[in-house]
Amino acid sequence: MTSNATTAVVSLFNADERVLANAAALLTQVRRVVVVDDGSSQDPAPVLRQLQDMGCIVERLATNSGIAAALNAGIALELASGNRPSFILTMDQDSLLDGDYVAALEEAALAAEQAGVRVGMVAPATIRGLPTRRSGVVNGVQLGGEPIQSGLLLPVAVLEELGTLQSDLFIDGVDTEYFLRCQSAGFKTVIAPSAALDHSLGSMTPARVFGADLAFRGLPIKVRTAASWRYYYLFRNRILLARKYGRRHVLWAAKGLMADYRHLVIVTLLAPHRFERLAAAAAGIADGLAGRAGKRRVS
Repeated sequence: MTSNATTAVVSLFNADERVLANAAALLTQVRRVVVVDDGSSQDPAPVLRQLQDMGCIVERLATNSGIAAALNAGIALELASGNRPSFILTMDQDSLLDGDYVAALEEAALAAEQAGVRVGMVAPATIRGLPTRRSGVVNGVQLGGEPIQSGLLLPVAVLEELGTLQSDLFIDGVDTEYFLRCQSAGFKTVIAPSAALDHSLGSMTPARVFGADLAFRGLPIKVRTAASWRYYYLFRNRILLARKYGRRHVLWAAKGLMADYRHLVIVTLLAPHRFERLAAAAAGIADGLAGRAGKRRVS
């Protein structure tokens, strides 16, 4: 089912032809797809031409500016088109929608509004088989906790009221910041019970100690990790957000900080590239405490 109310905005960086299938799935469900290349270091022209031929609107940023800046550029392009949508669906390049995904999110938004819930965003019930965080039920509407940015339905009226995504976070925590901004303004995250998204949340790495693989009852143990450079933004932005929202959202700040440091201990003990990861996290902590934002400055 194709929606006339939603435009999808997709951030790309060094995308290959695998993005074409994801774009094709989007084109069957929304009225327009805007793809924004975020200053790719590899020539994106061949893939962007194919996306344009498929019917996508293509925008290119001159420099790598981060996922929030790329999504904001797509949102601005769409809102300036003179044909304002009701919703923006934010997408990563590697996310694939189930059939009728957008319709399920729109239906959840409508049901929540009719139930008196101020909708700030709508998230799917599951992401690659993992349940989305939940936060109680109001008037029969399932509310959610922190969502992930990909596959998130944002009402345009709320974007116009609260502003777009915080671009100086660059990557990681962009979705969290907007969630906290919505919460602070009285808007809620709504869960669409029948929507599911295929999206990879990090990589699963075999757990190793002193060069030996670990197993439990004959099965290999794996830990979820991100690329080592991401730990800079994960730890820096957690501190920046705690400084900005921690007084109002004390429980969120405490739980998030504890979860991050517990994860760092686990992957340091069990996953390879531990020194690169620790160095990135340490630099992020230092810059977070110093209040530095934007793209990492590497001397």
